Amino acid sequence: MAGNERRTSPRKICALPLRLRINGNGQSQPAETESEDASPPPAAAPVMEFTGKALNLSERGVYFTCREKLKIGQAIDLYFTLPTELTGRAPENVRCSARVVHVDEGTAATENGIGASVEQFEPVAAVRNWPN
Repeated sequence: MAGNERRTSPRKICALPLRLRINGNGQSQPAETESEDASPPPAAAPVMEFTGKALNLSERGVYFTCREKLKIGQAIDLYFTLPTELTGRAPENVRCSARVVHVDEGTAATENGIGASVEQFEPVAAVRNWPN
């Protein structure tokens, strides 16, 4: 099956707990227009937060499991700690901006498998506003 492999970055197998946020409704926001009779902007969709587990990752993608049903195209932020085994140095808290590109629907007894394309990795000093 090597001929079907489309990844350009090697994957690292892992089992990392993560937290994820769905950014709004995953759709682009309408452009703002100027008008004297402008109505207030629509309220932003609430940010939804969930937990999951990363099963493998690379600099360009993450495959993780979670109970929530995500849709292809949704913009998400993933928060997790890269361990020493992956960084070669001290563990590092990271935020990963990504977009859902693949969904393996689970059953009532299993979690959904989600493939996400990474748009940006960035270190975070401390993950704030997350319950323990």
